[in-house]
Amino acid sequence: MAMNKAEALAKSCRGAMIAAAGCGKTYLIGMAIAKYGQGRELVLTHTHAGVDALRRRLTSFGVSAKACHVDTIAGWALRLAVSFPRTSALPTSKPRSGDEYNAVYVAVASLLGLRPIREIVRASYTGVYVDEYQDCTVKQHALVLALAKILPCRIVGDPLQGIFDFGNNTVIDWESHVAQHFETIEGPTIPWRWKETNPDLGEWLLEVRKRLQANEKINLSNAPIQWIEAGSNNVTQDKQVTACFDAARSHDDSVIAIHRWPNQCHSVASRLKGLFSCVEAIDEKDLYQFAEKLDSTEGCSRAIALLDFAKKCMTKISTELRSTRKAFSEERTPKGRKHRKQIESLIAVAQDRNYRSMVVALESFKSIPEAKVYRRELLREMIKTILTVEMGEAENLEEAAWIVRDRTRQIGRRLPRCAVGTTLLLKGLEFDHVVVLDADAYNSRNLYVALTRGSKSLAIISRSQILKPKEDS
Repeated sequence: MAMNKAEALAKSCRGAMIAAAGCGKTYLIGMAIAKYGQGRELVLTHTHAGVDALRRRLTSFGVSAKACHVDTIAGWALRLAVSFPRTSALPTSKPRSGDEYNAVYVAVASLLGLRPIREIVRASYTGVYVDEYQDCTVKQHALVLALAKILPCRIVGDPLQGIFDFGNNTVIDWESHVAQHFETIEGPTIPWRWKETNPDLGEWLLEVRKRLQANEKINLSNAPIQWIEAGSNNVTQDKQVTACFDAARSHDDSVIAIHRWPNQCHSVASRLKGLFSCVEAIDEKDLYQFAEKLDSTEGCSRAIALLDFAKKCMTKISTELRSTRKAFSEERTPKGRKHRKQIESLIAVAQDRNYRSMVVALESFKSIPEAKVYRRELLREMIKTILTVEMGEAENLEEAAWIVRDRTRQIGRRLPRCAVGTTLLLKGLEFDHVVVLDADAYNSRNLYVALTRGSKSLAIISRSQILKPKEDS
């Protein structure tokens, strides 16, 4: 059956397939390319974590790197646009904001209308697959339609998982945008993600899907999940931390804790003694903001900025180095025997503009007793940013930060065994065990994404065993 669906997908010129979470959308893309691919396929998705998941799936099917190119829509579009700077007329070759990326999509859709560009695309690829299509914005959709005029184009997605409608993004409506341009291909219906690990959970989630589509409440009584009753704010926070610790210590495989907003993820992770690390957005504002701040300051102000950045990434910095920060703020040389290595490294940061001294200081903070890094990726990317300038690859830290994050976007990343993240950063990914930290906070689409990430177990923290999703805002 899977082979038939993969063949139908691969042989369609403009095919659209809908499938529920965990029913094998990524698997079918991998099988379609492995069994029926000819030449080099272009495979697009939205997040760099999704790129990594697709690459691993294709590798499991034995698909070589020469047979496909996997990328984010943003990354692929940007590379095409900057290859023709005059014709694309991009306002910036290093976009960071949503509006700047929207300009990239518009430029590329226009480029694809030019015969020389179309010939280049035809010579480069034999077909296109787009995963997680429900998250396409209207401008990305226009780009894909332009591609579909050049190459066979197959899209897969699930409207119930469409959660990218925030800020100035206008995401597609499946019926009005997709149905009139793509032929419908019947999607898989078996919840394969849970078939061998927790079939009862898989079947329950199919029922949950039906209820969410009908705007009905979800009854957690007798469900194949662990339910944890939330209490007052402080009690709930304690229960969230305990649930994360219990999940991490009870299992040897991957554990993901899901929260609604990034600052909530940071708060929980900071209390988990470094056991969990935060999943960071590719356009993480803290990296860019502190890169700019470190570039624009010197002397004591730069040492303070580095300390403030470190506080964003690890525990104990604000308490153990409080007097040191106070001395720098008063433009005094810090003194004291405790944490002498860290103090001396910060003095070196203040006394010269040597970029490497900042790396030495950041590394020294890790040896403060009981200090735990809970935003490992952010810390690691800042160190890479500083070294990128040190090695002469960029003129300043802000430029280097963009280069570092763009490399991460292209290469993808592997998540730690235990992590905390938002639905926005985790959608399309699979983990072994999931803890939904505040199930009362979600609308139906975000709730569905959160509930369907784990293949083996699911723990839910909520005020009641009857979940009523919030109205879409």
